[in-house]
Amino acid sequence: MGWRDKIKDLDRNEFFDKLEGLRSALIRIFLIVFGLSAVSFFLWKDALHFLQKPLGLPLIMYSLPEAFLTSLRLALFIGIFLAAPFIFNGLWGALSPLLSSAFPPRYSLLIVLSASALFYGGTFFCYFIVLPVGINFLVTYGSENLQPMIGLAKYLTFCIGLIFAFGLIFELPLVMLILGRAGVIGHRGLAKNRRYALLINSVMAALLTPTPDAYTMLLMMIPMQVLYELSIWLVKIFGKKKAPEPETT
Repeated sequence: MGWRDKIKDLDRNEFFDKLEGLRSALIRIFLIVFGLSAVSFFLWKDALHFLQKPLGLPLIMYSLPEAFLTSLRLALFIGIFLAAPFIFNGLWGALSPLLSSAFPPRYSLLIVLSASALFYGGTFFCYFIVLPVGINFLVTYGSENLQPMIGLAKYLTFCIGLIFAFGLIFELPLVMLILGRAGVIGHRGLAKNRRYALLINSVMAALLTPTPDAYTMLLMMIPMQVLYELSIWLVKIFGKKKAPEPETT
């Protein structure tokens, strides 16, 4: 029984039971994020220093409450970052009943670990590779007479937005694999629509990057396209196999 059949077979009581399970999972996720954020509040200065390293310049505070608001935002950022495995576990727990034919319960731990590894891999890729290159390009772009004076809040928005965006787009191969195993998509269709995927990746890069410059967009668009190509191969290898057509006599 496929995912479409499972949705059709859900009666009203089962549907509300699953909604209740999703609500409970979201409440647990909120409590975990809140707890980790509260603890992380005492580490916001270290986190700010860590994020400031790729810049190598002092940051400027434009308003009195800016430092305090920055500490709250950084604490929330760290809380969500650390809670990523719990978030993926809760979301997969809500979705897995609809995909049990393609992913039996024994695969749940592997799915959650893979999602967490891809998310952290994307964030580390952004911090160690994309951020230094992108920041260096943006700071040195233009005339030598320009003196960069970068605000604390805007720099934080730039870094956090880019880091989280890369963490999410690195989930693309796993999402495609899940859809492929469920029979929603196939590798031939993905390969056939490659040019449309390039267009969509360009639009997503423009929307997800916190700055409008083309250079930063390319730093996101190129990995997205590489991940799309990887997804095609994963779906081809591990995707749902079509049943052979019966022979006619």
